[in-house]
Amino acid sequence: MQDDYTVFWQNNDSALALFDDLAARMERGAYDDEYLARLDAYQEERPDTAHFYIFAARYLAGHGRYDAALPLAERAYRLRPVNYEVWKLLAEIYRYVGRYLDSITMQGYGYGMYEEIKPQIELPSPELLPEALDRLAVALGPGNYAPLAPHRPFYNEDGLTFRRDVFVGETLPLTMPEGSDRFYVGCYAENCFLSEKGELLERYRYDDLFAQYWHHDFVFDFQKARMAKDSFHIEVPEGREIILPVAGAHTMHKCRIETASDAEDILLGKWAFSNYRLGESAALTSSETFAVGTPILLGHDPQRKKLVLNILVDGLPWAVVREHFPHCMPRIGAFFSRGVIFDQSFSTSEHTHPALPAIETGRYPQRIHIFNEKDSHELPLDIPTLSEQMKSLGYYCAAPMASGFGIYNGVMRGYDRIVSASWKAASYEGVDRTIRQIEAFDETDQFLLLHVMDVHPWDGKDFKFDPTVEAHLPLKDRRLAPGKERTASVRLLPTKVYQEEFWASLKNVDRAIGGLLACIADRYDEDEYIVNLYSDHGQSLFTAQALLSGSDFACEMQTSTVWMMRGAGVPVCGIVDELTSIVDIYPTLGHLCGFPVPEDIDGNLPAVFGGTERDVAYSALTFPGQTFKFAVRSKTHAFRLETREVSDEDGTVDFMITRTGIYPRGHEWEDAYECTDESLRAFFYPRAREFVRSIASNGEHWPSMREARPEWFPGA
Repeated sequence: MQDDYTVFWQNNDSALALFDDLAARMERGAYDDEYLARLDAYQEERPDTAHFYIFAARYLAGHGRYDAALPLAERAYRLRPVNYEVWKLLAEIYRYVGRYLDSITMQGYGYGMYEEIKPQIELPSPELLPEALDRLAVALGPGNYAPLAPHRPFYNEDGLTFRRDVFVGETLPLTMPEGSDRFYVGCYAENCFLSEKGELLERYRYDDLFAQYWHHDFVFDFQKARMAKDSFHIEVPEGREIILPVAGAHTMHKCRIETASDAEDILLGKWAFSNYRLGESAALTSSETFAVGTPILLGHDPQRKKLVLNILVDGLPWAVVREHFPHCMPRIGAFFSRGVIFDQSFSTSEHTHPALPAIETGRYPQRIHIFNEKDSHELPLDIPTLSEQMKSLGYYCAAPMASGFGIYNGVMRGYDRIVSASWKAASYEGVDRTIRQIEAFDETDQFLLLHVMDVHPWDGKDFKFDPTVEAHLPLKDRRLAPGKERTASVRLLPTKVYQEEFWASLKNVDRAIGGLLACIADRYDEDEYIVNLYSDHGQSLFTAQALLSGSDFACEMQTSTVWMMRGAGVPVCGIVDELTSIVDIYPTLGHLCGFPVPEDIDGNLPAVFGGTERDVAYSALTFPGQTFKFAVRSKTHAFRLETREVSDEDGTVDFMITRTGIYPRGHEWEDAYECTDESLRAFFYPRAREFVRSIASNGEHWPSMREARPEWFPGA
């Protein structure tokens, strides 16, 4: 296959036959010598695959050797953490080895994925029950929209029941690195009565309407914190000062702060943080439980920048704005003209859920397995996130505006604070919060994330468009696609109203963020800051291909992204014609800020920063139940692929029968422009094959998967 440039992919038929035979034996529990012989043969054909480790662990577990089976099962989980067979296997093994909380989590993943909420889940001992129920709540829910818990379990005299809820006034049951506090979920309160939002949420947290609609613009305040009862002592280093966030459990929560030189009685807000400046060690006392945030140590280190600001403009395609850049983004354009603006930047994905982790880890989605919105498994602790890297350098890490993405799965775990609404993220509001953040904590070095969603498109059937759009468009241009069903944003067709909404929203983004950039330029010297503005994916609203097929999610408009930088260490180049990917943001910040970049990341340091220019950029679209779409782009050509079979829940797909082609850039999937030059296939095929190798299923599907999703296997 490696030297054959007439066929893109060939499955291993021998391995497939062995897999089917082993799966059938596993279903029967026939763990005998013949099973072992077949397993050895399968390992020869398909070494170091999740399927091999599942078969091997099942053999050992079938003979009661659970301790020996555990490392094999955990290797399978590392290779394929979104997999029903792996979850079932680990749930059983963890139960036998006494790791009940981990067993509960694995059960929750399986039940949440396949909507089989079963109250007969085996619960652990009473002392572990609260943590077990919290972990189960996360495992049963989707990986986005924290802190919502659509199926939160409660245990009473009637047994285990489930209802809609949100985590609030408590810490999230997430795995954190040693020495790090968990996220406490509070209500964001700024220039308002402290307990208003907490009282409101307590009344409506279980309401179906909150779960469906009201959470969209309800702002939560996630802060690293620990729970305290009666008293809590906080140490302040000699000669230093800290800012200490503290939140209460109810309205007018009384607390006392005592230092060697002073004592004050204070009132805390219900689930809302207030900040207290301390220049000496202190003791906090209260008769009820309260939350004490991680102290913010004041002081500037000359090895750091005073401000490193990431601005994520969700869904902004450079392929759309390139032509109109000076006109549609004049303030942003003027600022970054004294830096670097990449002209050919691409996303790894077509939507935020897999793209954000790629940015924050510098790894492709198939490497970290965060792509399935129904899954909430956590990123392994040995994969350092961007915020963790910046935290290790001593920065105070905060996101004045973010979405609920990346919290449950650990992608955002390095931040000290995340201010988040699940849907609404307007730039004017985010800019105001960011300026407040910069000014409030100006005595410490800050790494900030501002995530705005103004230009991200939404189905317009019941959506309120910008008033400037509604006031100027004639009725005929307000026409939308027929039907009552909502359309996913990636499938929206290029209609006039959507396009005008985009340009109006972009004007708002430029006005708001342009003001923020002007404040930064006035406040800091050029060598004191880095500003990094980028997007996570593109849109379908400006491509004729979407109108024709409605499914070319890997086209340039869908995967083209914006990326521009200015500040300390950034050369003044203006627009540069270099091919880049969103995974390159991670090593670039490592280069500019000084954190160690792991050798095994997929990101590449661009040549403009002293690295090597990448020869291709990859966009791989894995959405369970849909065909896999793939684009490998050089500066001049694009290799395009779409599978016949749909992607499995675990992210694997059968590449045996595919639609493939190589085209000049700008003419993708146009038959008249397809290139048959063998030298182009010799360039693209090895790169594309290596990229998809880890997700190629070889046609191997578990019987349980065929039963759970029969519509995906019509020929079975």
